[in-house]
Amino acid sequence: MLTTTLHLTLRRAVLAAVLAASSSLALADPLGYHVEIDTSAFSGAGFLDFAFIAGNSPAPGASATLSHFSGAFGALESQEGSVSGSLPGSLTFGNSGAYNDWFHNVTLGGKFGFNIVFGGDFLNTSGNAGTTFGVGLLDATATSYLGNINGNLLQFELTPLNGGLPASIAGSTYASIATISAVPEASEWMMLTGGLALIGFALRRRQSVTPA
Repeated sequence: MLTTTLHLTLRRAVLAAVLAASSSLALADPLGYHVEIDTSAFSGAGFLDFAFIAGNSPAPGASATLSHFSGAFGALESQEGSVSGSLPGSLTFGNSGAYNDWFHNVTLGGKFGFNIVFGGDFLNTSGNAGTTFGVGLLDATATSYLGNINGNLLQFELTPLNGGLPASIAGSTYASIATISAVPEASEWMMLTGGLALIGFALRRRQSVTPA
């Protein structure tokens, strides 16, 4: 009886520790996000403009990797600065250039989506200038913005370490047609899966115990 009680207590302690770790990971600033843009209110040809631009003073290195593209993307119109890759594969932006931009033809009328993961020295290097990643939607003439007449549909602000303040990533949307959601990293999924497995194991063990 004593041995069974000790085993049960140990399992509960391990389960509590795993769930506590999962909670802390969920509360931390994620590095990966999923972006979706709904262009159903528009039709015809247009452009999606992806730009990754550092602040005026030297900014710590940063990168943005885009993947898992969906939607009616056409041909590349232009690219400039530190950008590599291709659609429908992945794109990697750096912030070393003055202007790092990917300008792509699209057919409006449906939804566009992609995942984005940020990384780089800004996470552990102090600095006074950050880097901005923005996405704008333009009409067929490439002269007028759609969804937000003032510019980008959404932006991410990457802020480096500054004094006692940690680095941060803040995402904002400026139009109802754009949404941003966090994408858990693989380590977080593994931790969560481990916690759920322990819960299932504990429940099965509890059900298998015959009351005295």
